[in-house]
Amino acid sequence: MKNKTIFAAILIFLFFAVPNCFCQTNTNPEPYSDDEFPQFMLDLRRFEIITLGSMPFITLNSSIVYNGYKFATGKTDTFNPLATADYSQDEMENIIITSLCISAGIGLTDYIVNLIKRSRIKRRLRQQDSNISIEENPDAVRIPLPSPETTDITDIEEIESEAE
Repeated sequence: MKNKTIFAAILIFLFFAVPNCFCQTNTNPEPYSDDEFPQFMLDLRRFEIITLGSMPFITLNSSIVYNGYKFATGKTDTFNPLATADYSQDEMENIIITSLCISAGIGLTDYIVNLIKRSRIKRRLRQQDSNISIEENPDAVRIPLPSPETTDITDIEEIESEAE
């Protein structure tokens, strides 16, 4: 019986330990590259983070404002925005729906602002590319324009050969 236990322990050791010695693979994660995800996915992820991240704060503010409204109109005697037991089911649903709409509006506003910023940057880059002069570009070659007297093709070929 003792031999079977030792044999089983050796088999288990060989089964789990020995393959790991021969199969050394690199399991370190690589960081994402800049062009790994399309821009719309990055924008959607940012919208999601901002919308869900603002949700708790907007819900708290909505409940404070709603309780203040109830207190100001005389529907309740005390101003306690954290006492959710005072709210009915419909009031709670309205607060949460209002919070969701405001949070989505914040996320959408951030998305629009980022679109405008990106389009301005692209427009500036295009303007800078079109405003580059010959002196700024080291690869540019100035080709002299033919004079009005030269109408012969051989004269144009001579001008092109001079430019080279």
